Amino acid sequence: MKKVIGSLLLLFTASTNAELVIPKKYSDPVSGCTVKQTTQRFSQENPFVVEITCTDKIGKPKENWYTKCRYETNNSTGFEEIICDTKQKNLLILTHGDFKKSLIFMDVSDGVNKFKTKVNIKIDRDNVIRNLQADLLPDNQTDIILRKFKSGKELTYTWKKSNGKFEKVKINLIGLKESLEFVDALKIENKSY
Repeated sequence: MKKVIGSLLLLFTASTNAELVIPKKYSDPVSGCTVKQTTQRFSQENPFVVEITCTDKIGKPKENWYTKCRYETNNSTGFEEIICDTKQKNLLILTHGDFKKSLIFMDVSDGVNKFKTKVNIKIDRDNVIRNLQADLLPDNQTDIILRKFKSGKELTYTWKKSNGKFEKVKINLIGLKESLEFVDALKIENKSY
């Protein structure tokens, strides 16, 4: 019995530092996406970073969404999971091990109260969505907003700063859909059974 447990622990430890397998679809230059995996030399916790850059049909680069994927231990289960951050400027989309996504407006922390600051968003020419939490945890509201982001071209968001004035940020949403599809494909490709 002791030998079996020791072998399982060794395999589990080795798998957490394994290089991530890139889905075949993204290895093909015809996909319009370039995927690069690099090793972080001085990071034992997160040894590999995967970055994706996509171009549109006429070869013009889309806005670059930086995607970083890593293994991380889930605090509630104790199992290693692939966690991915998709980021542009100060907008962060965190994909959890169960594929649920959180949305975080990181620059809003300088608001009137950084724990209660609300964000107003506008996608393209749609109506303003008011008073959202600056850090949306995975739920139906977050899923709806992310679907709107993926079909939109530009996001504008505002929040009230501590001086009482509104701050406004614009984010180019082109390329976000492809980045999030890549994250889901990467997680499926590297799922251990």
